[in-house]
Formats: sequence, C-alpha cells, structure tokens
Amino acid sequence: MPGVSFVQGQTTAKGAEEASLRTVCFREDYERTVHAADETSFLGSSGYAEYPVTTVETADAIFLLEGHLYDVDDRERHLRSVGANLLGERLEAVQSWVADRDGDFLLLAYERDTGALSVVNDAFARLPVYYATVGGNVVFSRELKFVRSLARHFGESLDPDTMAFAQTLLFGYQLGNRTLFDSVERVPPGSYVRIDGDVRVESLHEHDFERTPRADRSVRENARELASRFEEACANRDLDGLPNVVSLSGGLDSRAVAGGYEAAGADYITATFEKPNDANTDDVRLAERIADALDAEWERYAVERTESHRTDLLEMKQGLNFLAMSFLLDFLEQMEARHGKFTYVTGDGGDKALPDLTPPREFDSRRDLAEYVVNAHSIFDPEEIAKLTGVSRERLVRSVESRLESYPESDFDAEYVHFLVRERGINWLNHGEDRNRYYCWSVSPFYALPFFDYAMDVPADQKRRSELQAAFLEELDPALCDIEDANYDAPVSSLTHKAKMVGLNLLSRYPSLRDAVASVLKSGASDGLADALATEVRRADETPFDDAALGTVVRNGEEYSGHGLYNLLTLVATADYEPARPLRTDPTAVIADGSGYGDDE
Repeated sequence: MPGVSFVQGQTTAKGAEEASLRTVCFREDYERTVHAADETSFLGSSGYAEYPVTTVETADAIFLLEGHLYDVDDRERHLRSVGANLLGERLEAVQSWVADRDGDFLLLAYERDTGALSVVNDAFARLPVYYATVGGNVVFSRELKFVRSLARHFGESLDPDTMAFAQTLLFGYQLGNRTLFDSVERVPPGSYVRIDGDVRVESLHEHDFERTPRADRSVRENARELASRFEEACANRDLDGLPNVVSLSGGLDSRAVAGGYEAAGADYITATFEKPNDANTDDVRLAERIADALDAEWERYAVERTESHRTDLLEMKQGLNFLAMSFLLDFLEQMEARHGKFTYVTGDGGDKALPDLTPPREFDSRRDLAEYVVNAHSIFDPEEIAKLTGVSRERLVRSVESRLESYPESDFDAEYVHFLVRERGINWLNHGEDRNRYYCWSVSPFYALPFFDYAMDVPADQKRRSELQAAFLEELDPALCDIEDANYDAPVSSLTHKAKMVGLNLLSRYPSLRDAVASVLKSGASDGLADALATEVRRADETPFDDAALGTVVRNGEEYSGHGLYNLLTLVATADYEPARPLRTDPTAVIADGSGYGDDE
C-alpha cells in the first residue's frame, strides 16, 4: 500500500531501509520519499504524486498526515496541534479529537532529537498498518512487504502464524490484531502508538454496540437524519481536482452512494465491471437501470482475472486480500487509463450500518455464540482445517470465544454485531479498499463516523426486513427503491423482498440446514482454479500445511467451493513468496533534508 514506513533501532543497516522502500514502489508513477534518516531511525513514504501525504516540519519535529480529514478545512493546523499533543502524550485531547473526526487517516509525529514516533489512526483503521521487531529494530509500516523485505535483509524469517492461517481458511480473515505472520501485528482501530525503543499501543476509541438511544424516533425520522448525514459525508468526500467514480452494482449499498452523491450535488460518474462468462449479468443490468434512474453517466468495463494481476495482488497485499479479487486490478487499470487519477467511491460498510446484524436466535452462553459464529461463517470445514493446519476445531472455537470476550459489550447480540464489524468489516473488507489505493484514493461515505455511529444506534427492530434501508433509500431518491435488489431479485420495499429475507433468516438460524441447501446448489470449483492450486502447491518449496491433507484437497478440488479454494491458494502462495524485488521499476527517490520548516518555529 502506498504510505509511510518507519524503522528504529541500534542495528539499522545503511541502505537496507531505502532498499526495502524501493520494493514497495509498485508502479511506474511511484516515488519514494525519505523524510528523516540517521544512525538509529528512518522515516520514509512511497506512492504516486496524488496519494495524500501531508507533512509539516519544525525545528524539533516532523508531523505527517497520511490520508484525508474530510471534515476540516485547515489540515496543517490540525496536524500541528494533534502532533504536538501526541509528542506530549496528552492522550485525552487526542482521544477527543479522534472521536470527533470523519476521516481515513494516520497521523504521525516524529521527534528529531530522540527519534521517537507517536501515531494515531482513525476509528475504523481504514489505513491498515503493521509493526514488528526484526534484526533488533522496530519496524512500523503500511506495507507488509516492507516489513518482510527488511526481515529478509537481516536474515530473519517471519514464520507463518498457524492460528492465523487456520482462521483465514475458516473465515477468510484473521481475528483481532493478527496478520498471517506470528511476529507481525496490525494496529487496532482508534489507537495511539508510541515507538521509543519498544512499541506501546493504547486504545483511544472503541465501538460499543449495546446502546440504542435512537429508539424514541420513528423509522422515518431516523432514515431522514441518516440521509442528511450521508449526504454530508458524500459532499465531504468530493475531493478537489479528482473526478469521482462510483462503483455501481445491482445491490443496495452502491446505489445509496450514487444517490448520496446526486443529492449532495457532487459531480460523479458510475462504473460497473462485467466478469467473464456472464458471471454477474444481473448486477450489470441493474446497475445500468440505476444509473438511468439517476440520470448519471455509466461506464461498463469487461474484466479478466489474469496471472499477472494475481501476481501483482500477491506482491501488494501479501495474502491479506485473497487472490480471487485480482480482476479488480484490471478494472482499476482500465478506469485509470480512461480518467487518469480519480477518487473511487464504494458502498463498503453499508452492509454493517443499515441492516439488522443481530443473530437470528438466542444463546445460552458465550461459548454457544462462538460455536454459532464458527458454524454460520465457515468457508472451509473446521475438521479439514484441523487436518491441514493441526489447529483443532476446539482451538478455533476458543479463539473466537476469546475475541468475543474482549469486546466491551456484555449482551451476546451486541457481541455478535461487534464481531461482524470488527473482524469481518475491519479485518477483511478494509483490505479490499486498501487494494484500490495502489491505483487511486478509495472512500466510502458509510464509514463517516457521524453517520455510522447514528446508524448503529438505531434499534434492530427498525432494521429488520430492510425497513430502515428502504426508508433511507427513499429519502435519497424514491426511484432507488423501485429497482430490484440483485441479491433478492426484488425491490427492497416489496413483499417478495421481505419474504425472501424471512427465508434467509430461517436458514441462518440453522447453519446445518444452510449447508445442506448450499451443497445442492454448489456447482464446485472450476477446473482452472483447481489446476492453479495444484500448480502453486507443486511450485512451493514448503507450505505450512500437512502435505497429505493438502494433496487430498488438490486431488478433489471439485468438491470444494471456489471461495474456499481461493483462500487456500492465497495462503499457499503467500507462505512460499519471498519479497525481494521491486515489482516493475526503480522509481524516483526524493530526499527531504529537513530544511522545509518555517522561521517562526
């Protein structure tokens, strides 16, 4: 991911940091910048010219903002003020500032004399960032590849985290602060990080989904307030100098975004990808109808999932965005060729904010809830995961139970909601948007904190059967309710849509029944995917999986879902990969010499 990288320690090797920074300059338009470098610390960043990195330098410090603060006009003033509070460890002031912010950001303060670094991120960790200790150095970077490259320089191997691999096979993502490597952690949302000889991480902002203070308002009143906040979020994300491209499908979230930009009076176009073999024909057809209803410009792009795009995605995301999504690189490249740099607008987060996320049945204990989570959300069978990884089903369930117990809520329904937002939303879906940022800035108005907090305070009974969602769309534009939802083949306000949701809810109560239905409908993975997995396994020097169990999956690929096989393929490829080279180019270097601070400092 474009962005910042920092190294601190007594064993820093001259040139190793810059060499590692060079490996994360993924495209020909990337530059790398060294903001500070001495015997014990290194601060650099990489990215294309339009990627948002703002710096303010003083005689004593370097303040750096990666990303955007959408609700402020004077970024530099906020950067100086919050940066000074970070260095002074005035955390109450920083905590209050984060709670009031609508933004996707990392804010860093580097102290020149000591080489210490203080950081705060936004309440959703929208810009994933990692830290580890390698070769006696603390490494902090937006790029997992940077961490792995520097470790390789020091002759250290970052061993796979077996539990993380097992969780990824189970859910498609890791839980908590894990990455795929046992010595590398990700920074949790709304956190303060202090690096001064070691790493200290403190939580400044944590979501709590046990409150429902909006229950005294009607569905229509809540929908009206949400639409107003959503329009403001869309207007705030209309960045100067960049065209807005709304990713439009046949679902409800993306049409809400298009409607929000329309209602906010922001200029935008819509774009839809068309997969090979008519795989998403309904999405394409409905997206065109939605664009027509809004009188919006609409573009259709035929995309392919190529071997080169799969390689690029592995290089970029290091296994944290599974390789089935590689076709989106083709989509982004085609749009970039047509429009130049642009702001890519998605509906991510809409599936968390507006629907009823509470579980479909009651639970006797947290263990009972953990069992339900494993059964309801598993991609790979836990017993097969045990054979592949050595992590038993019991350990997987306990890892889920431990995560549930770590949340601030005590109510089991609220803990389940927290799991969906914190693990599936932040730990999985955020990486999809981060993938987009290798090409363009990617935003979602659903993650505007004033909107999201209000939406999560609306009681579940107003969200059931898409009642709130339908009212919200009607507030934006009634025409958005009249076009079928691709997921249910019916308009959101129709009786058919409600009846199908009731049926889905019934299946969700009983995961075994859901699996039986899925097995009848499942057509199996394509031969091409099974062959790709077999090729990757043959190519790998070694994998973290049991050879016999892996061989069984490879030989019987038609019995597994494509999602499951792609997860396994991604993990095999990630474990075998050595991040030793730049992807395409040796990009331009910019050396910041520290002379940019003003005389008044």
